Amino acid sequence: MGRVVHELGGTMFAQYELNAVHELESDTGTNSERVFAKLVQGITDYAIYMLHPDGAVANWNAGAERFKQYTAAEIVGLHYRRFYSSQDQAAGIPERNLQIALERGRFEDEGLRYRKDGSSFWAHVIIDPIFEDDGSLLGFAKITRDKSEQRELEMSRRLAERRFRLLVDGITDHAIYMIDPEGIVVNWNSGAERVKGYKAQEIVGQSFACFYSIDEQKTGAPARCLEIALQEGRFEEEGVRLRKDGSSFWAHVVIHPIYEEDGSLIGFAKITRDRTEYNQNAERIAYMACHDALTDLPNRRQFVDNLDVALKRSDAKGNKVALINIDLDGFKAINDTHGHAVGDTVLRALSARMSAGLRAGEMVARFGGDEFVAYKVHHSPAQLTDFIERLKLALTRPVRLPHSDLTPGASFGIAVWPDDANDRDKLINNADLAMYRAKGSVETGVCYYEAEMDERARRRRALASDLWTGLSEKQFVLHYQAQHSVSSGEITGYEALVRWNHPVLGMLAPADFIPIAEECGAIVPLGEWVLDQACADAIEYELCKVAVNLSPLQLNNVSIVNKVHDVLIKSGLSPHRLELEVTETAVIADRERALHILRQFKNMGIRIAMDDFGTGHSSLETLRSFPFDRIKLDRSFTSALGKDRQSNAFVRAMLALGSSLDISVLAEGVETASQMDFLTAEGCSEVQGFMFSRPSLLVHGQSASRKHGTS
Repeated sequence: MGRVVHELGGTMFAQYELNAVHELESDTGTNSERVFAKLVQGITDYAIYMLHPDGAVANWNAGAERFKQYTAAEIVGLHYRRFYSSQDQAAGIPERNLQIALERGRFEDEGLRYRKDGSSFWAHVIIDPIFEDDGSLLGFAKITRDKSEQRELEMSRRLAERRFRLLVDGITDHAIYMIDPEGIVVNWNSGAERVKGYKAQEIVGQSFACFYSIDEQKTGAPARCLEIALQEGRFEEEGVRLRKDGSSFWAHVVIHPIYEEDGSLIGFAKITRDRTEYNQNAERIAYMACHDALTDLPNRRQFVDNLDVALKRSDAKGNKVALINIDLDGFKAINDTHGHAVGDTVLRALSARMSAGLRAGEMVARFGGDEFVAYKVHHSPAQLTDFIERLKLALTRPVRLPHSDLTPGASFGIAVWPDDANDRDKLINNADLAMYRAKGSVETGVCYYEAEMDERARRRRALASDLWTGLSEKQFVLHYQAQHSVSSGEITGYEALVRWNHPVLGMLAPADFIPIAEECGAIVPLGEWVLDQACADAIEYELCKVAVNLSPLQLNNVSIVNKVHDVLIKSGLSPHRLELEVTETAVIADRERALHILRQFKNMGIRIAMDDFGTGHSSLETLRSFPFDRIKLDRSFTSALGKDRQSNAFVRAMLALGSSLDISVLAEGVETASQMDFLTAEGCSEVQGFMFSRPSLLVHGQSASRKHGTS
C-alpha cells in the first residue's frame, strides 16, 4: 500500500491510516499498523475520520466524538452532511466539497459546523481523497479542528487593531505616523495631515527630514533624532518644524523605536503636536497673571515682585525707594453720573499717561478700582519731586470724551524706604496711611508719611475691636431728638440717634464710631439693634412716629426688608409710625436695587425720608426716581442762613423744589430764631435742632402734642 505522511494539525493525511484501520478490522495488519490505528483513535484535539465515496461516515475517532458529540455507534453509516447547516445542505455544499477534493486533490476551508446538540463551532476542515493502488477511489480522509477559540482571539485582535487604527486616525491634534529605519514615512493619520499640511499620498514614501529646515537637514538633525531614540529608547524635544506650505510652527516631538518580537528594528513611531497656540496662550496667561486686565498696567503681584527687587538693589547701592499710593478723587461720581463704561475709559486713559512717562527705576501699577501705586528709586529729593509732578500732571489733565471732558484729580500718599519702614509690607501700609491723610487735605493732595499716623491707625483698629465688644455687652443707647411742625409747633416725630457709652472713652457721638463701624462690618448688626430698639421704644413711650437711619450697607443687605417686617411684627408698631431715613449716597451706590427695596417699604406703609438733601451729586434725579415722603435739609445749609445772599438763595430754591414736588421739607440743625424766621417765611414744613431740644434719653410722659421749645 502506498504511504502518504500526514502532519496532524497540518495539511496532509496518511492513506496509511485508512489501510491500517482496514487491516485492523480484518485482523491481518502488522503490529505497527495496529499502533498507528490506536494513535489516530486516541487523538482528542482533532476529529479524524473516513468517509465513503458517497460521503457516509466510515469510522470515528475520540476527537470526532469530542467535537461533534456523536459516538461512533450513532454516526458511522450516516452522511456527513449533518455537520452542515440546513442552508448549506440545501445548497449541496457537502457534496460540492467532496467534488472539489476529487478535482483538486484536496479541499480546505474554515466555517461553521454543527454538533449533535445543534450548537455551532468554527472549524478548520481538510478533506483528502484516498485511492487504492489501482487508482480506484477508496473514500475520503477528513480532519476537522475546532478553531472557535483561535477565531475569537483573532477577531478580537483584528477588532482591537481596527479600533486602534480608527483611534489613531481620528486624533486630529497630534500627528501620529510611522517611519522606517531609514526615516521614510510609511503611514499617516488625519492629525498629521492637519498639522503638517500633507495628504497621505503626498508624504508616504518620503523622508521625514522634509519637516526640518534646510540648515537642520545639513547638520544631520533628523538622523541624529533617530540615533538618540535608538540609544536611549526615546527622543523628545520642542522646536520649530515646517509645514507643506513652508510655514513654521512650534512642535513638541516624541520618537520611539519599534521592534519585532525577535528584537529586530521595525522603524519608529513619531508623535508631533503643534504647540504654537498653547505657547501663545501660556504667554497670554502669564501676562494676564501679572497685569491688570482693564488698564494693562502691572497688577499687585507683579508690582510687589519688582518692588522687592528694587528694595534689595537700593540697599546695595545706597539709594532710596519712594512708595506712592495714588487714589483718584471724585471717581465714584464719574461712575455714578456717566456710567461705568465712561469710568473704564477714564481709567485706561490715565493709566496710559502714567505709563508713558515712566523712566528707569520707576513703576506704576493698578491695585484695583481707582487705586494705583507707584515706586521711584532715587538718590535725591529732587528726583522724587519730579516723579510726583509727572504723575500729578498725568492725572490732572482733562480726559477728552465725545460729549465732555473729565478731570478726576488724585491724592498721593508717600512713604520712603528705608526711612519710613524696614520691610515691604510696612512700606505699603505707611504709604496707604499717608494717602488717607492726603484725602482730607484741601491743599496739594500730597502727604508724606509721619510716625503719628501709625498711632491714629492703631486707635481706629482698637476702636473697631471695641465695637464688637460693645455690641455683645449692650454698651449702645438711643437718644431721641424731637421734630416739630413749623405751622403748629407740635411734635411730629422723633429721630433715633445712637450713642456709644464706651467704658473708657465715655459717651461717643455717631461721628466718632459710625465710619469705623462701616469699615469693620459692625454697621449691619448695630443698625439692626437701633431699628429693633427704636420700634420697641416707640411703643413703650407712645411716640407718634420714630425716624431711624439706614446705612448704605444696611440698604444693600438682602435681608433688610424681612428684618424691618419682623421688627414691626415683634414690636407691634404700626408701619405708618416708622420713618426710614436714607442718604442719597446710599441710593446711588446701586440705584436699581435701592429703589426696589424702598418701594417694598412704601408698600408696607413705611414712610421714607431722604436725609442730608443737597449734599449729593444727583439729588434731582434721585427725587424724580422715587416718591420720598420727606426731604431733610442738611444742617450745613441751615447753619449758613443769614450769612450771605447765596446761602439764602440756595435754601429758598430747595424749599421751593419741595413745595413744587409736594414733598414735606424738614430743616435740620435749627439753632437760632433768625433761622427759624427765614424757614417759616419760605414755607418750610418741619424743623429739628438745638433751638427746640437736644438729643436725649426718652422719659415717660413725652408726647407728640408738645410745642417746640418745651420738649
